[in-house]
Amino acid sequence: MNQDATKQTANSDSSPPMCDVTEHKHREEELYNQIQELEQLNEQLAARSERNTRILAGMSHEIRTPMHAIMAFAELMEQEILGPLTDKQQDAVGNVRQAAEHLMTLLNDVIDLYRAEVGKLELHLRPVPAEELIDAVYHIIHGLAWEKQIDIRISIEPEDIIVNADERRTKQVLHNLLSNAINASPPGAEITIQARTTSQEAVISVIDHGPGIPAEYHDRIFEEFTQYNNDDQSGPSGGLGLPVSRNLVELHGGELTVISEVGKGSTFTFTLLLAEENPDQ
Repeated sequence: MNQDATKQTANSDSSPPMCDVTEHKHREEELYNQIQELEQLNEQLAARSERNTRILAGMSHEIRTPMHAIMAFAELMEQEILGPLTDKQQDAVGNVRQAAEHLMTLLNDVIDLYRAEVGKLELHLRPVPAEELIDAVYHIIHGLAWEKQIDIRISIEPEDIIVNADERRTKQVLHNLLSNAINASPPGAEITIQARTTSQEAVISVIDHGPGIPAEYHDRIFEEFTQYNNDDQSGPSGGLGLPVSRNLVELHGGELTVISEVGKGSTFTFTLLLAEENPDQ
């Protein structure tokens, strides 16, 4: 009897308790149900994202069409093709055109920001001379600088810097930074566009001598529609230009940073990978 009882006890100890098996199966079922719920949620989110993309594309088209018409008619009036204008009328039409251009920029920034967030903003990378990028943006924006009697200086060292970049998107980043610098700078000031290299990167900076940015806003200015007040000027506060620019730079594998001190101006710097080959080859 004792031997049989001992054998029975040994056999019962070697098999797992029924309660452990039941609990294990219950956990497996819970995990399976959670996975199913996550898959359904992902499908719903994907469908919603696709729907939002279609809505945004439709809205963009509906807004762009009348905005282009407004800008075109404003330009015709500024050129007095539709008849002579008084000085006050010229100023008013100029304000209309500038406001329309600002709205178009804002619309483009909204679309770019959304595309970047959902992973649908694609870059077309190729070797591009840094001097070519900087000169192109300078010629686009020098009129705005001229209006405020701002001198833009360009420093590229070495002169043959070649970056691996999406040309249009990189120009967009540089244009945003330079526009902010001009808006923040007082009349008669100086702005410097500087390009240099490290072992693997091109480092491009836009340096202004405007009112500067308070330290507590150095990170927040890269968030959407951040607002802050300076005693003199608002600087690059508000809008979407900086958040979009940071996203574009990060898509390139680079980094966009700011160094600024109130009363001493700001330096915005972004990096791009150097190209492995010359675009002329």
